[in-house]
Amino acid sequence: MNDVVSLILIGSGIAIIGVLAWWLLIASEGVYLGRRVVIWLYDLYAHRYDGVKHYLREYETLYLAEPIMDAIAPQRDPLVLDVATGTGRLPLALARLDEFEGHTIGLDLSRRMLHFATESIYPYNERATFIWCAAETLPFSDDTFDVVTCLEALEFMTSPEAVVRELVRVLRPGGLILVSQRINTKLMPGKTWTSGEMQTILKNSGLAEAKAQIWQVDYRKVWGRKGGDSAQTGVRPLTSILRCPTCGAIQSRIDDNQWSCNACGSTAVIGKDGVIELHMIKSR
Repeated sequence: MNDVVSLILIGSGIAIIGVLAWWLLIASEGVYLGRRVVIWLYDLYAHRYDGVKHYLREYETLYLAEPIMDAIAPQRDPLVLDVATGTGRLPLALARLDEFEGHTIGLDLSRRMLHFATESIYPYNERATFIWCAAETLPFSDDTFDVVTCLEALEFMTSPEAVVRELVRVLRPGGLILVSQRINTKLMPGKTWTSGEMQTILKNSGLAEAKAQIWQVDYRKVWGRKGGDSAQTGVRPLTSILRCPTCGAIQSRIDDNQWSCNACGSTAVIGKDGVIELHMIKSR
């Protein structure tokens, strides 16, 4: 009898550990284990990510790209920033639209996800640029972008409020912002916001208006406009908007597979896949 009880206890312990591991690593995507674990998981599953999520390009066009272009019409050449771009689903959705004549800059901290983003964007490579860097300190000046997006990512950020402030900071007055609110919160307690909390955070960050819209089972889309008004930014060379993470200057050049700051001499490698690796910037 004692042996049977021991086996039951051991089996129960293994089952509990298995469920806990599933929750920590799969269901919550490592968010309770820290940023490094989250990035490691995304790097590990980057090659399977789109398949696991079952993204359909037609839906991405219908529910993301077309509504964005409708919201900023008649502008056709927006400068777009997609934070936590992952495998580049939004840059691709925009690039596939005939009316899109703009350019999207996609940022992420998972280098492997960015690699697959550069592959998925083909043959629209000229319509997107991908940068390896963090979202809490975006390497751009205030009021730079016509559109800023961050989808299915805020709940995985170390400091989501800081990220929201950065999103709004780099958006030009009158510009459009699109973020997502996770509504399936059972498996991520303490990492999500209620609709009221999100509205408060967005408005306190400088948005004049924000409204939620039904989107997916797990997420709502939240649209907003930055207070004020300004001229459209439009497509610009990367060297005219990218701010050096070391000294803050916008004085740079791109050559020989390298980005360089003319002001302080800091450099960053541009990978063979075209990703600018600002996360590994070298200061002189």
